[in-house]
Amino acid sequence: MENETEQLPRQITHVWQLTAVVTAIIIGAVGGGSLAIGLSNSLSFFTVCGWLIIGIALVTLIAMLALVPYRWRFWTYRISDRDVELHKGYFFRKQIVIPIARVQNVQLDQGPFLRWQKLQEIAIVTAATSHKIDGVGLETAEQLKELIMKLAKEARNDL
Repeated sequence: MENETEQLPRQITHVWQLTAVVTAIIIGAVGGGSLAIGLSNSLSFFTVCGWLIIGIALVTLIAMLALVPYRWRFWTYRISDRDVELHKGYFFRKQIVIPIARVQNVQLDQGPFLRWQKLQEIAIVTAATSHKIDGVGLETAEQLKELIMKLAKEARNDL
């Protein structure tokens, strides 16, 4: 059984964008708090730190939003009867190969942003670590979970 390389659904880009915005808001709030303390107490250190944190939050937000399409384009996965391959990264490419025989568990996770887009994250757990497929459709996630667990059981029986 050789499956073709699959790409994450397009809705994951909305999740990544919203995550970037929420992260920037939280970091910006910390910077705003530092700025408020610095301005109200005439403490230049807190004022400078506040402006720096807000600036870093804005630059990070712009960079993260600009790179979302590239992140989506390069995030792929492939499941075969021997292994699960994950490919990600646009500057530093990363290919992760998980032997099916090493898989111990497959978890489905869904936070509020994934739930909003009707997606689930798949965590493939081995004895050493856990690897994630960022977000796939609800039905696809359930099918992939069943497929990976079935292949893992067959691989262990063959050993």
